[in-house]
Amino acid sequence: MPDYPILLQLKDRLCVVIGGGPVAIRKARGLREAGARVRLVASELAVPAGELADVEVVIRPFRAGDLLGAFVAFAATDDRLVNAAVVREARQRGVLVGVVDVPDEGDFTLPALLRRGNLTVSVATAGDSPALAALLRDRLADQLGPEWATVLEIAAALRQKRLTLQGKTEYNQPILRRLLEGGLPDLIAGGDAPAVDRLLQTLFGEDCSLAQLGIRLVKGMT
Repeated sequence: MPDYPILLQLKDRLCVVIGGGPVAIRKARGLREAGARVRLVASELAVPAGELADVEVVIRPFRAGDLLGAFVAFAATDDRLVNAAVVREARQRGVLVGVVDVPDEGDFTLPALLRRGNLTVSVATAGDSPALAALLRDRLADQLGPEWATVLEIAAALRQKRLTLQGKTEYNQPILRRLLEGGLPDLIAGGDAPAVDRLLQTLFGEDCSLAQLGIRLVKGMT
């Protein structure tokens, strides 16, 4: 049965990672990047604790009560019994839990992510082959450069200023398609603000420009 993909808002929510190896460290850092409050519990760490900025590090084995108040947890040790204990407590407390070594025992798996500003592209394999997901993510990275963060900024600004229509997907998609077919990503990558303005004005009138949208291009983005 296919997974149900979802993006969680983790800002200021407590997320607990059990384990101190490289996988656990990556999970803790990813959660911090998403704005979560992170607690990492481990008997030992693969890196010095000082390298985990803004992460609450607890150096000891997992014990009952470590998931109190957590919204999300990761069982990321190399000990099957410990990971199973983390899952049991998560179930008791109603905490979403991910299990790194046996994904089917948890509530979710993590996709391979490609981020371009607020644009997030994810590739998931339902935990069947994380390596394949990462390879496909890397291929997409070659096609979606950093200029796509600005493409999203422009799309969002047009929506905010009601130059596209709220909730009108059938109207907005052709408008955005015309921007893309007009070479918007390449123009942004080349820092060609006058050409971007001309493209915007073709679709939205003479008053529409990057300046009017509050967006500034960075030259030499690629």
